[in-house]
Formats: sequence, structure tokens, C-alpha cells
Amino acid sequence: MRIYEDIMNVAVVNFRQVWGNKESNLARIKGYIRAAARAGADLVVFPEMALNGYDDESDTEKEQKMQIRQAELIPGPSTNAVAELTVEYGIYAVFGMAELDGDGSDKVYNTAAVCGPQGVIGSYKKIHPALAEQCWCERGSEPFAFETPWGPVGIGICYDTYNFHELMRYYAASGCRLYLNPTAIGPSARHDWRDYYLGGLKQGVNACEIFIASSNLIGNNMVDEDEGGSLGNIMEAGLGFGGGSMILGPGLSEKIHIYGGDVDALDEGFFMATIDLTLASRRNFKLDPVKGCPDYRPDIYKKLNERLLETAYWKQFS
Repeated sequence: MRIYEDIMNVAVVNFRQVWGNKESNLARIKGYIRAAARAGADLVVFPEMALNGYDDESDTEKEQKMQIRQAELIPGPSTNAVAELTVEYGIYAVFGMAELDGDGSDKVYNTAAVCGPQGVIGSYKKIHPALAEQCWCERGSEPFAFETPWGPVGIGICYDTYNFHELMRYYAASGCRLYLNPTAIGPSARHDWRDYYLGGLKQGVNACEIFIASSNLIGNNMVDEDEGGSLGNIMEAGLGFGGGSMILGPGLSEKIHIYGGDVDALDEGFFMATIDLTLASRRNFKLDPVKGCPDYRPDIYKKLNERLLETAYWKQFS
């Protein structure tokens, strides 16, 4: 049985994407990797679609949308450039980008690319694209966890994390003590985004008893970087991303502790925290001393989902 290290330095970035300017975004991603590595980070997490920019062009045909035009294979030019740094500094880096399917089709995915000390590791394709993302990207279909000296690390992207807790529970049940959440979230007329964001992260820690590193975009939506006003005005108008990148997990004096970052952090930059992964008890997935079996019951959940798939409504989607 492999013995993993327990003490880890994790960095998350409040990242200002320049929409459609892959060259600028890649240069700053590389700069943050250097800075985080020099500060002692073992892993650095960037937001959803940090390489390209998040927002959809609603009045543009699909094949002409920016994310479609800029999509790359993995490995590809951008991941290879990042991997040169992660190999040089012995660090792991995860960043959001548009990925072109490697099967020869024209499918494009909202992806979290993973690079590490050994080079390009792979990618997680977002299983639950949200809202206008679906105008350019396909649904992913597989979880993705990558091996590190601290154990396997799982990844979900934004909507995956807040609305579909099955994915995080799968990772925790599989042995992950750390979950990464590249996200793109900000003000909404429909709800208080901070409650939605922080509440979703806290529920993940509460249910799975693991650590979460969440990295969010900051600043304008689909606006040239020279056209934006003050960030306060942008946020007030509901046009920007909210920042609030953070590292949280089980604590000793409190059930859920924020180790680095803050939900109200609006400035660009990175936050780093040293975490002790022995606090990630994953209690629900271990043997209960009274019953002699875990509280988590995948056999029951499988049965329930199989019943759903036999109903007329769900059968049409399977």
C-alpha cells in the first residue's frame, strides 16, 4: 500500500482573463506558476476557461465562436508551454481552456488541463456545462483524478461542484483528499452568488470531509481590457466575475475552515495555504465502527439510478 505525504502547499488564483487573447492569458498563467512555485506552492489552480475567456458570443454562429476557433488538443501548444514550467519547477498546475477532441472530430470541451513535474498529465472535460456554455461545448462523460505524492486529486468545474455533488462524492469515495474547482462565477440577478458559491463549497467539505481548492475569474466579462471601468462599477452592474478564490477544508476548532483566500477577495493575485491532509477524514466512506461497513452506500444509489433510467422520462436520455 502506497504511503502518501500529508502536508501540502496549495495556491489558487484570482485570475483576470482577457477575453479571446490566448497569448496574453497564457503569458500570465505562466507568470503566476513561476510566482507560486517560488513562494513554495506544490500545486496551483487557475479558473475555468482562464486560457481563452469564458463568455459566449450569442450572436455568432457556433463554428465561428472564439472558443471553437481557439480550441487545442491536449497535449498541444498551450499545455506543452505550461508543462515546460511545471517540469522545471516540480509543480502541478491546473487551468481552464477550450479543448479540441482528440478523436478527429470537431467536438470542443470546457476543460481543466493538468500539467505536473512529469509534463502534460491529461484533462477533465466538464460533465455539466451550464447555460450558454452549451452553445459551443460538448458534455464530458468521465471523471478525472491525477496521482500526486499527496494522493489522487479530483477535479470538477463550477456547475459540477455546486449542483451535482455526486462527482465530488465519487472522488472522495475513491480516495481523494483534495478536490479542485476551477470556476467562473459572479453577480446574478437571480441569486446572491456568494451564498451559492460559498454554500456549495462548504457543503462539499461537510459531506465529503475533504479539502477543496477553488479558483475564480476576476474582472470583466467579454470586454476588451482597455474598455472596462472600475471593478466596483463592473461588479455593481453584474458584468464581472467575483473572485473569491479560496482553499477550505475540515478544521480542528471548526467543522469547515477557510485556510486561504476569502469570498470577498476582489483583487487579482494568488492565495496560498499549507494544508494537513490528515484532517481529510473522508469519514462517510470508511468503516463505521458500529456497523462494520461505510455509511456511504453506492449499491443503493446504483439501484435508485437504475430505477430512474427505466422511467419514460429518463429513458429518452439514456
